[in-house]
Amino acid sequence: MTRLAIIALPLFLLGTPGIAAAQDYVQVAAGVDYSSGDYGETEDTDFLALPLTLKVKRGDFDIRVTLPYLDVTGPANVIPGDGGVPGGNGGEIASRSGIGDVVLAATYSLAIGDATWFDTTGKVKFPTASTSKALGTGTTDFTVEGELLHSFGALSAAVRGGRRFNGSSDTYPLQDVWLAGGGLYLALGDTTLGLDYDWRDGSLPTSPNRSEITGSVTHKLNDRLRLQGYAYSGLADGSPDIGGGAQILYRFGM
Repeated sequence: MTRLAIIALPLFLLGTPGIAAAQDYVQVAAGVDYSSGDYGETEDTDFLALPLTLKVKRGDFDIRVTLPYLDVTGPANVIPGDGGVPGGNGGEIASRSGIGDVVLAATYSLAIGDATWFDTTGKVKFPTASTSKALGTGTTDFTVEGELLHSFGALSAAVRGGRRFNGSSDTYPLQDVWLAGGGLYLALGDTTLGLDYDWRDGSLPTSPNRSEITGSVTHKLNDRLRLQGYAYSGLADGSPDIGGGAQILYRFGM
């Protein structure tokens, strides 16, 4: 999973993914994510994000909104979450921080039999991040994604794919991109282990693709509180070399 995309659209597991809990709830999540990579440049970019997410679940439908705070040090032509997209400030080393792009996402989960689910997700990225600080592209982007998950008891497997429709401007002539991935998830009592792979086209013809693998651990402390940690490694120039993070999630019943 791409980290800013995850921040924009919190896509880490809370128990087994795609399997809807019986009760409705409101959930608040706060986290920290750090990554470092060269994105094909001669100097590394260090990226710290502090995302805050609100999620509301009713039946088979949920909606969530994420607002991240970003702190970035590295070449000013590397846009967080879109590594390799040239910024407007050249390639000089720069430190910048501020609010990132707000992402609104909605998912509908459809049960197919007793052990299979299909999730359909739509996302909108609003351009709230500063373009002058090279924290965002200043475009409104839309993503449509589907995920098919099957449970084999304690072990579940998922495959997903979708299309991201990038906004475009004279400064950032972005192209629409494909995305795909999959994962394995093992439930061990109140703990779930996850292993995910994610891939995405580069947002410009000259931009490298994103490709990365993520391992995660999610632990349910009680019906309200969950903790999660994860680490990831990039397999292409469009992804960070290494990274990791953690988040705490608190649920209120409805």
